[in-house]
Amino acid sequence: MCSIKCRSQLDGKQLEDVSNSVSDLAPQEVVSIEPNRFDGKNYHCWAKQMEVFLKKLKIAYILTDRCPSVTLGPEATTEEIAQAKLDEQKWVNDDYICRRNILSCLSDPLFYRYSKATSSARELWEELKLVYLHEEFGTKRHQVKKYIEFQMVEEKAIVEQVQEFNNIADSIVAAGILIDENFHVSVIISKLPPSWKDYCIKLMGEEYLPFWKLMDHLRLEEESRKQEKQEGSSNLLGNHQFRKFRPKNRDMKPPGMHWNRNESEMDEKSTVCYSCGKQGHISRNCRRKFVREDNGNIDVDNGHKPAFKEVNMV
Repeated sequence: MCSIKCRSQLDGKQLEDVSNSVSDLAPQEVVSIEPNRFDGKNYHCWAKQMEVFLKKLKIAYILTDRCPSVTLGPEATTEEIAQAKLDEQKWVNDDYICRRNILSCLSDPLFYRYSKATSSARELWEELKLVYLHEEFGTKRHQVKKYIEFQMVEEKAIVEQVQEFNNIADSIVAAGILIDENFHVSVIISKLPPSWKDYCIKLMGEEYLPFWKLMDHLRLEEESRKQEKQEGSSNLLGNHQFRKFRPKNRDMKPPGMHWNRNESEMDEKSTVCYSCGKQGHISRNCRRKFVREDNGNIDVDNGHKPAFKEVNMV
């Protein structure tokens, strides 16, 4: 019992020592993360991050406040003059630090361009704002125009076109214009090609259809259509091969059976007319006409009897 009591007292003493040591530690400020290097794109987001970073360093006032003047009236005391000089020197130092921080957050080409063109942090900041903010507004309107005029075609894969269209929407959102997801999904459905009209009606009937679910539906539908197209083409190819390699009727005749050959397939040189005796045609197609006179056939054209006679077999 005594050992348990001593142990509890020891644990309480250790907890007290730990709490005292924690309370004695000085509070530490959160280290701010330096913004990404600006390369001329997405100025709006970069400027917001840069302002937060400079405020953390307590030098953001340089971008708005001008350098304090040292000129004081004749009644100014020595302490006021000294304080004014200290304020001026502090502003100069902070301006140098602010300008160097902004330059360090620029890409190499922009660093070399603006490090020599500007002399103060405020001048540098205003120059970047003048060039890239207005350019971004123009780019923003251009992206909105592309978003509105985007059309999907039958020749390209639907999923790839939707991803391309979604990249345009992402650039608009990154520029500061928010797009509702339900609105975005409805626009995608409305831009599907005409062959997807029936499927568009089906998608419009979905109650819950976020973007990721829409992409799954489109991906499955496109794969199904590709598979049906491949099966149809393979069936056509199989029928063509069957017609090409199947045996002809002539090769399939039973032994002892003779097919009736067309006149065009008969050898004209081996055909002999039984009426006139000439080759190249048969008697029923003979051009000469015969009349039966004096118990025989007389050739009307030349008055001679034919070389062959037709015999009626009884």
